[in-house]
Amino acid sequence: HAHGALLHCDAAQAAGRIAIDLAALGADMLTLSAHKMGGPMGAGALVLARDLDLDPILRGGGQERRRRAGSENVPAIAGFGAVAAEVAPLLAEAPRLAALRDGLEAGLLAEAPEAVVFGADAPRLPNTSCVAMPGASAETQVIAFDLAGFAVSAGAACSSGKVARSHVLAAMGVPETLAASAIRVSLGWHNTATDTLAFARAWLGLHARFAAPHAA
Repeated sequence: HAHGALLHCDAAQAAGRIAIDLAALGADMLTLSAHKMGGPMGAGALVLARDLDLDPILRGGGQERRRRAGSENVPAIAGFGAVAAEVAPLLAEAPRLAALRDGLEAGLLAEAPEAVVFGADAPRLPNTSCVAMPGASAETQVIAFDLAGFAVSAGAACSSGKVARSHVLAAMGVPETLAASAIRVSLGWHNTATDTLAFARAWLGLHARFAAPHAA
């Protein structure tokens, strides 16, 4: 701001998981995504500071306060509003989810010290863990966990069935071989210690099959 720049905050992953205060962030713009909060795909929100005026993205009609012309996706927008109202009280679940995540990570590291948990000492979302299993590719893990009944993610984006290395881990200076073995696990409001224990068992079983021989 001191140099005349505007600050945009991508809060898609944070909404519904931690409290968000546009003023406290010092941001001029903030974006949200309905499906990241458990709502329908196809709707998002651009939240602007009161004194900020932007040129339209699309010109024509007066929709979206003349910032984006065209017919709105009314069902998705209605769903967005409904899920926003539902998740607000669930912010109180953050400490419980963080405890589940921390317990999961501690359990994995206790049995597999060579595993790497990224961002463990940094401020992060309470429900998300990014962990590497050296010796087992992320793609192998995604497939194996899917067969075991767990949905996990690898990399920062997927396309055409291929798992891409996370550009975020690359920017953090993580070696390519280690980043290639990292997966991302997220907990939902409905998850319990029973779920994290089951996942830990599956993770350690996969580690014994694929990673342990490499570690030895």
